[in-house]
Amino acid sequence: MTRHMHAAVYHGKRDIRFEDVPRPRPGPGELLLEVGAVGVCGSDVAEWAHGPHLHPIDAPHPATGHVGPITPGHEFSGTVVAVGEAVDESWLGRRVASCGSVACGRCAACGRGQSNQCMQYAGVGLHRAGALAEYVATPAENCLAVDEIRLTLDEAALCQPMSIAVHNVSRAGEVAGQTVLVQGVGGIGAFLVFALAQSGADVVATDMDPDRLTLAGRLGARATVLVTGGAGDQHHVREAVGDAELRVVFEVSGSRSGVLSALGISPRGCRIVLVGIQQAPVEIDLAAVTLEEKILIGTNALVREIDFPRAVELVARGRGLWHLVAPRVEPMTDLVDKVLRPMSEGQRLAVKTLLDPRATISRPLRTGVAESGAP
Repeated sequence: MTRHMHAAVYHGKRDIRFEDVPRPRPGPGELLLEVGAVGVCGSDVAEWAHGPHLHPIDAPHPATGHVGPITPGHEFSGTVVAVGEAVDESWLGRRVASCGSVACGRCAACGRGQSNQCMQYAGVGLHRAGALAEYVATPAENCLAVDEIRLTLDEAALCQPMSIAVHNVSRAGEVAGQTVLVQGVGGIGAFLVFALAQSGADVVATDMDPDRLTLAGRLGARATVLVTGGAGDQHHVREAVGDAELRVVFEVSGSRSGVLSALGISPRGCRIVLVGIQQAPVEIDLAAVTLEEKILIGTNALVREIDFPRAVELVARGRGLWHLVAPRVEPMTDLVDKVLRPMSEGQRLAVKTLLDPRATISRPLRTGVAESGAP
């Protein structure tokens, strides 16, 4: 194994360079993965187009100590090629999915089972070197083996965004048998529709893209509504909900209009889970929220110990559908020109884009596992 590798390195706003960098060594409790596939997230796009916001370019991160240029990539899978101190060598050769979240395990938040609220929270690919490279070092406790459940490395890279959706569902409380609305069927919304349907919810989904609504139907939505941002949207949503009582609204678009729509469409006592991140403050009528006893719920990242195992289970259960979500895997070197730039300009790409650090041409998503056991 060579001492260097090819990686995408973030230097600042609109500045990602493909460089040869030292291959990482796994630290105590860590695995070294030969990266199989990496997903591109909305936060990756925001960092490239408007950052740095999350990446510690100018000052050391308080938990990781990293400062300066950094390799992104926090949605990933790989094959274990080396283990660090105190890690069982039975990991070697295993195909794994990784969630990328790192918590201290000692603070009050960790103690009450909210590791995503850890005061020392850090993310692989956000606050320390990530997987947009040929190799990545990551904590073993963040990884789950997927070879025995016959997930490919491409499918395994979808487990991290699915875990975000799983956490969104958990924040809403009980959803089985309840009618819920998902506003926005994008990179998280699509997984959210599937996770909700698999949890027994009656799902209605809205989007401005008819193709994404078709996808929502395939993923388990009972009804879909094409919205335009106009005055008639709420009427059409109410028609789709029908005689059922809407109990939860998941606002995934991250837009001001989405927040106002969620508040407007939600009946008294409804729970509103704010999944999408607004880029600017949104003014709302808190008096109406109070008097109608609506419940606004925040949600952030995932709780590794709870959400990630459930996510892996759901990705395995959805085998045969994921080519609709992430139809192709692109070479890592196409990251800027074919992924980040068009996404930042508002172009509609596939719901989820995956990259392969070793690929030289675009290829279809690999699904299932061949008799040979090849990834």
